[in-house]
Amino acid sequence: MARQGVTLMCYWNGRITSGPHGISYEGATPKPIRVNYGITYNELLDTVYGVSGFDKHQVKLKITCRYPACREYIPVPIDDDESIDIMFDVARQPGTNCMELYLERVPMPIENQVNVTVPAHANKQTPVEKVTRDAQVDSFLDPGPVDNTVLVLQNQHRSAAIWEGEDPGVLTCRQRLATMMREWQLDSRIRRFVIQSGFYGAYRIGFIQIDWPLITALVERWRQETHTFHFTVGESTVTLQDVALLLGLQINGHVVTGNGDLQWDDLCEELLGVRPDRSVLHGSALKLSWLRSRFHKPPPDADDLTLQRYARAYILGLIGGFLFTDKSGADVQLIFLPLLRDFSYIEQLSWGSAVLAYLYRELCRASKAGANEIAGPLILLQLWAWERLHIGRPERLGGRVRDPVVPDSEDVGNIALVVGDAATHEEQVPTDPLGCRWRAPVIRRDNPLRALIFYRDQLDQQTDDQMIWQPYTTERLALLPEVCVKDQHVWQTIAPLICFDVVEWHRPDRVLRQFGLHQGIPKPCDTEVKLHSIDRRGRHHYDWRSYHGRYIQLWEACEESIAVGESEEHPMHYHDPYMEWYRKITRRLITPLTQRPHMRFQPSSGTTHLLVQSLTAIHNQCTTILGAFTSDCAMRAMKDIQTMCIRVLQMIGETRHLETRPASCLPYTNNMEGSLRLTHEEVSPLPATTQTTTKAPSTRGRSRGKSKGRGRGRPHTNTAAVAAALSESFLPPVAAAPEAVSSHDDDSEGPSYLNQKEAAPPEKSIYVLEGEKVVEKAATVLSEAIHLLECEKEVETASPPPSEPTYLLEGEKEVETVAPPSSEPMHLLEYEKWVDTATTQPQDGPMEKLAELTEESRDLNRPQKKSKHV
Repeated sequence: MARQGVTLMCYWNGRITSGPHGISYEGATPKPIRVNYGITYNELLDTVYGVSGFDKHQVKLKITCRYPACREYIPVPIDDDESIDIMFDVARQPGTNCMELYLERVPMPIENQVNVTVPAHANKQTPVEKVTRDAQVDSFLDPGPVDNTVLVLQNQHRSAAIWEGEDPGVLTCRQRLATMMREWQLDSRIRRFVIQSGFYGAYRIGFIQIDWPLITALVERWRQETHTFHFTVGESTVTLQDVALLLGLQINGHVVTGNGDLQWDDLCEELLGVRPDRSVLHGSALKLSWLRSRFHKPPPDADDLTLQRYARAYILGLIGGFLFTDKSGADVQLIFLPLLRDFSYIEQLSWGSAVLAYLYRELCRASKAGANEIAGPLILLQLWAWERLHIGRPERLGGRVRDPVVPDSEDVGNIALVVGDAATHEEQVPTDPLGCRWRAPVIRRDNPLRALIFYRDQLDQQTDDQMIWQPYTTERLALLPEVCVKDQHVWQTIAPLICFDVVEWHRPDRVLRQFGLHQGIPKPCDTEVKLHSIDRRGRHHYDWRSYHGRYIQLWEACEESIAVGESEEHPMHYHDPYMEWYRKITRRLITPLTQRPHMRFQPSSGTTHLLVQSLTAIHNQCTTILGAFTSDCAMRAMKDIQTMCIRVLQMIGETRHLETRPASCLPYTNNMEGSLRLTHEEVSPLPATTQTTTKAPSTRGRSRGKSKGRGRGRPHTNTAAVAAALSESFLPPVAAAPEAVSSHDDDSEGPSYLNQKEAAPPEKSIYVLEGEKVVEKAATVLSEAIHLLECEKEVETASPPPSEPTYLLEGEKEVETVAPPSSEPMHLLEYEKWVDTATTQPQDGPMEKLAELTEESRDLNRPQKKSKHV
């Protein structure tokens, strides 16, 4: 039967080289995709973008096929349907299993923003004033850090490249545990040796599917200067406490180190009973596939010595496939084999600190700009994130847990019920560590496609309630085995973590909130980044115990260097001295402000940051001017506010609110016909801020339609109420149009024109419609503020009217012509009344005038009573 498709091996993040056999690719591992022969070029391009994780609106991909010519492979560009047919001609030939595609990134130029017309008076500034205004706005457009004394390597960090538009995409996570757990089951006769060595907890966790985008998003916030993740709510990191509780590994003990100058084939023959050939042993690297096939199951009549050899082989498999995976993902380093000689000595080693040191080293390397892969104990990192972060955490289904030998991709029929202290063949096994609870079937509702852009945006907007500083409660600790909790006295040690050539500093003093202590401004720390250049390449003959002797002494004295602090009983305040300091030294944003892809999830962290910082600056400006009460100072502050609002609206692409100034924003004068009747019953109060439960945004974008039903999710502040509350600080009272007032008594929500079939909404209103975007809501409030500020300035310079205005009061007997209902927003009509009243007052002086205007504006916010007399 003829084949209907072909396998394409895609390479990227490397380079194309030329050799004696033609072109080839270096520095990357291929990602296979299966396509049909009838695929078009556009369909292939979409598939390639999906596999590589690149954004088609920011990066253009150049596809090159490795095409077999007469004597060598030549590059053939794939840029249309005809070139695809030429490639498939080769793929259809007998003996061709796959074709190779090389992907090269071509950055797309960022188009300039569309120029819009803004009010002319906004540009009438001197050069010095304009620089000052720009600095005020641009100061909070900077993602940080403002103070570079801590993150001294920011220009080399992954986040710097992302901000400049050079997004490297999702990291390749190296792990080969699934094959081992599926094909190499733990024999019951060697279980006792695995338990004695202390690796049974790692075996019980088994295989868990790695969320590559989540790992990548965490790496983007890892800092090698502090060995912590820099989240928006503060620093956090994986500590010895997490390793002990999640994996059940020994913490307090001898360092994992030794001599690297050994005869590895002789060592294998001594401790494993077999000498591997040169095809599976390269230096100290031994193929896991050979180890798995050679020690798959011990013979039925195996003696105790043979069982120990099989146990050492299985522990080596756990070391190479789970705890200390390398970039190849297929080898295990035999430097660990001498430590497995005596099973009574294995349990005396600090395997937990060695695993954490290895994870730190991999995070530091992957966080550098240009890195494209990561290895190490990634299951530990993912379990840590699931325990402490709401972002990226899946939902566990039921109380059943998977058998550790079955990966997540297998049939759910292989799920087995696991009991903590179950007796197997009359043998008592220890209780599972805490990480085993995540071996249950899970579902990802918030981000089912696991998109990196979603995780970035959520971490950029992370709030305090999305961080669990102390997930390990007393009740949980009471259910764990002794190995998990016996070393609590060294969980907070400030000491170097050692694993042969790897030395990384453990700094719990920067994350005291994870231990229930108050976090103060930490002392400057030195993680000795220079140690990252020391590895085993070219140093195979080193005795690492002697080479790192100074650091080994510090670890042996780890109980003498414990981070302490005062107990923290309440959540940290936003303006706590630590948070004020931290916001200056950290990198606040990862997602670039220009990243707004079409037809995909729209990141809102940047625009939200802009709006929050702008409104905060506006509030501070208003507070300053209200305390000063001088006309000149007031005018300068008002101009600053106006310029700031205009620039923010330009940055978020909402200048359409400023392009046309409606006539309704003109100040109210006596030349206008009609009069105004405003009673207390007509004034609608602003909605209060409420707490509602909202569903997390979909990865396909935010819908503008009205959703039905109540979704899942965490408590979230009502955006409409927040917008109204923000506008209350600088807008006059809002009067509700009669058509907008609902007559249903059981409707507790604010007025919404979406439910009105006959009455049309007014042209302008500060009421926020349900389903409207956050940016548009805030932009509407800002634009209204600008128009009112313009009206205020015109009133200050206008001459007094010739006569007093007449108002039609309730109960008045005089017959006057009443103007028809205006289509203007009611809050503008109220403002005009306020302006007209203010302009008729005696003009005593700047101080008196500003005080009277302020008092009048305050009176408008009080409930109005009906007048009984003319």
